[in-house]
Amino acid sequence: MNRNFLWLTAIGLVSMLAGVLLFNQLQPDPQNKTSATAETAVALHSIPLFDLSGQQSTIGDWKANILIVNFWAPWCAPCRREVPTLIKFHQDYAQRGVRVLGIAFDNEPQVSRFAADYQINYPMFLAGNRAAMYNAAFGNQSGSLPFTALLDQNHRILFQHNGELTASQLREQLEALL
Repeated sequence: MNRNFLWLTAIGLVSMLAGVLLFNQLQPDPQNKTSATAETAVALHSIPLFDLSGQQSTIGDWKANILIVNFWAPWCAPCRREVPTLIKFHQDYAQRGVRVLGIAFDNEPQVSRFAADYQINYPMFLAGNRAAMYNAAFGNQSGSLPFTALLDQNHRILFQHNGELTASQLREQLEALL
């Protein structure tokens, strides 16, 4: 082997390792249970949400509710697997003041078709050109899907999870909060 090949291989390996370390540093802790600041809660209250028909609301419209905010897309396989769990939690925990909100990272026709096919029973919103704002506001630093944030009655983020969330993980977080 020539010396240039060895140098390029070494540089490539070091670069790959640095990239993996940086990626891991940017991932939020999936067990993060620390409350967000009051400013974040106030900012979350005023975030505009646009439903599938274009009507605007805000997180603040769900006063005194615990919110499960789920970022998803119809083309995302783990997102698709989460939907039945979210449907069941929205139904089972509604009497206890828990609401599921879905923020979809796709266009309206795709989301509407998926919502109808899966009989989604919770409010759906389109991320559209606000995706970066939503990711920043809810702490999804990697922008990955699915992503779920659990907000208390004052709309402070108490729990964040990147990746597919299981029913037992969600139940554990909700029961601790309720």
